[in-house]
Amino acid sequence: MRIRLRIILLCLIACIQASEGKSFDKKAAKKMYRHAMLDVFARNTLKTPRFSAHRGCQACGPENTIISFEAAGKKGVWAIETDFRITKDGQVVCMHDKTLERTTTGKGEVSDYTLEELRRFKVKEINSTPIPNKEYRYDTFTDEELRIPTMDEYFDICVKYGCVPYIELKEDLGIISKAIASLKRHGLEGSCIFSSSQLELLREVRRQGSLDVVHLIFAKPHNIADMIELGNASVAFNIKDFSKDIKDKYSYGRKNPATPQELVKMIHKLGMLICFRAIDTPESVHQALKAKLDYMPTNTMWPARVGAK
Repeated sequence: MRIRLRIILLCLIACIQASEGKSFDKKAAKKMYRHAMLDVFARNTLKTPRFSAHRGCQACGPENTIISFEAAGKKGVWAIETDFRITKDGQVVCMHDKTLERTTTGKGEVSDYTLEELRRFKVKEINSTPIPNKEYRYDTFTDEELRIPTMDEYFDICVKYGCVPYIELKEDLGIISKAIASLKRHGLEGSCIFSSSQLELLREVRRQGSLDVVHLIFAKPHNIADMIELGNASVAFNIKDFSKDIKDKYSYGRKNPATPQELVKMIHKLGMLICFRAIDTPESVHQALKAKLDYMPTNTMWPARVGAK
C-alpha cells in the first residue's frame, strides 16, 4: 500500500507543479512526501494508537475550544479534529454549527458577526455526544478560555504538540484557500487531513493545489472511484458495521467484502486509507486495531485509556 501511496503522492505533486507552470522539482517533492508520510501514514497500533480527537478532547472541555484542543495535545492524540466557519470580516474560526445558539451564548449565524464581535460570546458547557468520565468543571474556566478559537490558534496548537490537523469542511466561502495558506505559514503543508461529507468540497481542495489527504465521511461504494481519482485519499464508514454482515453493502467492481476486515483490505488495495466512526470504547479500539484501520476518530478516547505507552 505504501508504494502505491508514494506513487500517487509524487504524481499529484508533479501535476500541481505543472499546473503552476513549473518543472517537476524532485527535491521539493521528496520533502513534501517525507512530511506527509511521517505523520499521516504512520501505523495504527496499540503502542501508538492513531486517535483523532473529535472537536478536541471533549472529556476535558467543551467541544471546539482552546481547552479541548490543548487537552488533546497533552493527552498525546495523533490528530485534533475541528470544523471551520467564516466570519463576516473573512476570518476563519473553529465552530461546528452554522449558527451560534447550540454551542455559545450568541444568537444568529457565525457569518453575521465579525471576529471582534464574536469575542463577546462564550462557548457553553456542551459537547457533540454524552461524555462518560468527564474530567472538567465548567465553572473553573475563564472567559478567555471559553471564547471561540480562530483557525490560526488551532494550527498553533497542532504545531505545539505535533498533532495532525484534521479539518472538517462544511462550506467553502473562501475557507479552503485561507486554510491552505495558513497551513503553509505554519509549516503543516502535506501533513493535514481535509475531511467532508461533501465530495465537491474535497474536489475544491485539489483544485486549489493542496496535496493533503482528502477524507470522505460515510462513503458509499459509488464514491470510491471518485476518491481514487482525487488521490491521497481516505474514506470513513459507520462503526455499526463492525457487528453486521456487510456483504453486498460495500461492493466495488468485482470485489464484494463480507466482513469489516475484508472491506479494510479492499480499500487498502485500492490505495486509500480507511477508518470507522466513532471509536469510543476500549473494546471498539481493539476491534479497530484488529481490522487494521488507519486511524480512529473518537469523542472519548486517548492513548492512556487503552494502556498505550
